[in-house]
Amino acid sequence: MAFDKLVFEEHFDGDTINRDVWDYEIGFIRNHEPQYYTDRPCNAYVQDSLLHIVTRREDYEGARYTSASLNTLGRFRFRYGRIEMRAKLPWSRGLWPAFWMMGENFPVVDWPHCGEIDIMEIFCTKEEYTNGKLTMSLHWQSEEKDSHDRVIRSYQLPQGKLADDFHTYGLEWEENELRWCFDGEVKHAVPITEDMKGCFNKPHFFLVNTALCDHNEERRPNEEDTVLPQEFLIDYIRVYQ
Repeated sequence: MAFDKLVFEEHFDGDTINRDVWDYEIGFIRNHEPQYYTDRPCNAYVQDSLLHIVTRREDYEGARYTSASLNTLGRFRFRYGRIEMRAKLPWSRGLWPAFWMMGENFPVVDWPHCGEIDIMEIFCTKEEYTNGKLTMSLHWQSEEKDSHDRVIRSYQLPQGKLADDFHTYGLEWEENELRWCFDGEVKHAVPITEDMKGCFNKPHFFLVNTALCDHNEERRPNEEDTVLPQEFLIDYIRVYQ
């Protein structure tokens, strides 16, 4: 299917973040992550036609780190089409930058019943400083298993790391299939089964954020190996249908 009608475009050309499009998450939000999300300009701002999401080491509201998470919940959502983001990623131990989507019925319906589509996420361990590994995944509430189910795929950059330059991260979403793209090329395709359709046949909104990981010891930030501040730079986000 050709997705050639532009229905959403954000180039971050102004002087401030457009609050008609973007909302902020505030506080400690999920996954036992140690960062406190704020709406302060020092954690998210627009400059030189780029959105800067800045992760900092500082004492703030009981946290040792701050960052930002922006989303389009209640402002823009879509069902089926192609979404793409051109961005340059942050990179240091413990950082977890992501570009992802959830069903518009969140938070009325909790996770994973709302469905989650991870277009791009990077887990930065000490060993992965030079590892250009991109993770792409789905999460949903399986009616067959009556539990959380998932699909996880990855793509390995042939050389260097993803933070070395700007890249384009994308998703093509059809009724019966999802396809993940990197720099304009399809890297993975996953069929949407009947068990998944309850979560992935409804409009989704999207999110961009940099978290700090608390999954295990090798992924946690620390004083020695986590170099902060770090910036997640986003050039544009577009949606075609």
